[in-house]
Amino acid sequence: MKLSSLGVLLLAGALTGCASSGGGPPVAREEVIEAETALRGAAEAGAGERAPELYEEARIALSAARQASGDEARRRLLEARDYAAAAEAMAKAERLQREANRVRREADDLDRQAERIREETGRPPQ
Repeated sequence: MKLSSLGVLLLAGALTGCASSGGGPPVAREEVIEAETALRGAAEAGAGERAPELYEEARIALSAARQASGDEARRRLLEARDYAAAAEAMAKAERLQREANRVRREADDLDRQAERIREETGRPPQ
């Protein structure tokens, strides 16, 4: 899944790059804040550990946006936001999968305990 998600994002970034050039109006501060907020959300979700490639791409794109201007800066901010969103989603999905596995193990343990109690009391399984 990592490769397919990363591939789609890279393709989208490449296509966006083909459609834009370096000129254009200055980037609004809100656009920068939106990308920074997306990166913080990814960090808080644990993307640095659970989706490091996507998280690093988001950081690189944000850094490049700060060095660029106009359409190029805007394109890099969108790229940073999209990478950060993907990294956050991947980190959350991994966390939820681990939580589901933990709950499944606990349910299995409870089933074994119930079976042991039924055996000890001589009750048939249900």
